[in-house]
Amino acid sequence: MDIKIDKNILRDKMKNLRAGLSLSERQEKDSLLYNNFMSLKILQNVEWIYTFVSYGTEVSTLKIIETMLESTYKKVAVPRVSGKEIEFYEINSMDDLMSGYNGILEPIGSTPVAKCSDNKIMVMPGLVFDTYYGRIGYGGGYYDRYLYRYKDDRICKIAIAYDFQVLKTERIPMESHDICPDIIVTDKGIYYNK
Repeated sequence: MDIKIDKNILRDKMKNLRAGLSLSERQEKDSLLYNNFMSLKILQNVEWIYTFVSYGTEVSTLKIIETMLESTYKKVAVPRVSGKEIEFYEINSMDDLMSGYNGILEPIGSTPVAKCSDNKIMVMPGLVFDTYYGRIGYGGGYYDRYLYRYKDDRICKIAIAYDFQVLKTERIPMESHDICPDIIVTDKGIYYNK
């Protein structure tokens, strides 16, 4: 008998678990996750990195962004919320960010990245994942809508999260509009969607 999973209860549970981490625990987990992320072979040939800018108790993306900005072969784009949609804007340094939607750092650029090469990845946020690559976001549907709009683009979707955010025995109920990541990177390892 399938047990119905309440997405809002799971969201609250994961928010509380993340908030309960001490600063040293968070820094250790972020460092391990960063190392796992940087070990991804796909990074060797990718040109564009579309990534969220971490906020609050989320896994930190700041070191990933800074590392990619230092590379002369990578371009970085981060999202800005406009109504119910997001668009990605190229940044050249962390100075290209300012406080925006809900206090999250957003790009100050005025022109979204047009359709670029297929050689890109997207680093996706989320609150809960499972080993079937199900994903529960924050409930706004921004990434699902963005990825649906650009469904013909070949974007490798990489979710990053603390390992406790990945359900090992339960399965997230998915709806037709939900978009799953191709890879989930955590502080304890990498899950590949085969």
